[in-house]
Amino acid sequence: MGRIADALKRAESERRAAIGMPPVPENQSIGMIEPIPAGQGFKPISSTIGEDESPESVAIVDGLSESLVPFYERSSLVTEQYRSLRTRLLSQNPNYEHRIIAITSAVPKEGKSVTSLTLGCVLAEIRHLKVLVVDGDFRRSSLSHLLNQPPGPGLADVLNGETTYEQVIRKTPVPNLMFIPAGSTNGRSPAELLTAASASPTFRRMQNDFHYTIIDTPPATTVTDVGIIGQMCSGVIVIIRLNRTHEAAAKRAVRLLQVNNIPIIGSLLVGRDSLGGRYGYGYGYRYNYYRYYDYIKDGKSKK
Repeated sequence: MGRIADALKRAESERRAAIGMPPVPENQSIGMIEPIPAGQGFKPISSTIGEDESPESVAIVDGLSESLVPFYERSSLVTEQYRSLRTRLLSQNPNYEHRIIAITSAVPKEGKSVTSLTLGCVLAEIRHLKVLVVDGDFRRSSLSHLLNQPPGPGLADVLNGETTYEQVIRKTPVPNLMFIPAGSTNGRSPAELLTAASASPTFRRMQNDFHYTIIDTPPATTVTDVGIIGQMCSGVIVIIRLNRTHEAAAKRAVRLLQVNNIPIIGSLLVGRDSLGGRYGYGYGYRYNYYRYYDYIKDGKSKK
């Protein structure tokens, strides 16, 4: 269970090295990572990627949140980090099998929804890939808001038998990227809907129709939904936010997934490396740092 902590410690050491701070002591446990001292943050992205290579200016597109950095700043470091994650996922799937990937976290507000949509966007950059992003969080759906679309009908309505699969699939401004909102449970519990007889056929249909289906799910430690959804997926990516996610919470999320025999594809570290200032796309800070690590099982790396 120390592998999540090792990943956190490695990322923190890299962060400190880049700003001239001493590395994390070997005996120090990473829970809430200490903030960077004022004035010691990274340079803005425009400086990081080269003085003559500032991110291109793209007009805001109706129906696409400013938070979707890879669409609006295609040459930014944040975008490249997500493309690195994309490369890792593709390298793990050399035969191009159709896959469903769930995105979860230990606790709420860790960046799952933005990550789900952003990952879908960078996968859809590969023109031969058909990509679907699904809002599987029936309690706190937010993908519809990010895409400026009505919240329903959606997946819950399909599972409830009130609409058809074809009727809930929507286009997005991103070529090759489709979207299914959460929809309305109409008084039924999410667990009841996800275990309905219509659930497995619906997930199989999504897998058959799309090369990659990315499902935004609730946090693993708060409700049982991801334990049910994960059974119908190829695997799960766990979001861990630097400076926020407690080590104990991350470990508990991993344990819960393991108990349900859900494959953990990897962990994605998301967070701020510079306090103060504003990056400009809704994150509330100047610089976001994304790093992906393979989840290591039984002491053997999948790399």
